[in-house]
Amino acid sequence: MGTTAAEAANINQPKINTDEIPENAGGMLLVWVTNPMAAGRIVAAARRFAENSLLELKVVSVQSETRDNWEGTIRDLEQLEAAARNSDAELTVVYSDDKIGAAVRLVSDEQPQAMFVGIPDKSRTNMFTELLQMSFPAIPLYCVDNEGQVNRCGRSGK
Repeated sequence: MGTTAAEAANINQPKINTDEIPENAGGMLLVWVTNPMAAGRIVAAARRFAENSLLELKVVSVQSETRDNWEGTIRDLEQLEAAARNSDAELTVVYSDDKIGAAVRLVSDEQPQAMFVGIPDKSRTNMFTELLQMSFPAIPLYCVDNEGQVNRCGRSGK
């Protein structure tokens, strides 16, 4: 007996702990993306989490004001948009030279149930994730690594 395409697609999917989000919580899951090469992996992991928790998925990219590299920026945004669309979500782009301030304002306005980010390396953290955690300690922040594994940011092996 063979496996169906849906079963095959889920074989290597990481398990995501949604215990911190009440079942049928409603509300929104906010996904932060900037790296077009990692966006698909981050958004796909967030989509699984959103479906398990019945959360709306909102994908956001905070970009610096475009000045010189229009072609590269357009290519990157097209890839970010494709990653969102492939997970049945829309991409919202916020332009600001104060990326952290823009992110804090957006989270304050949207009040998500949880947030997802990618992590740039094995350090499992960066300034953006640290500031989000400090600014919104009550909102669970999940990091998606280069292999697609999901953990609470700042925690390992969970």
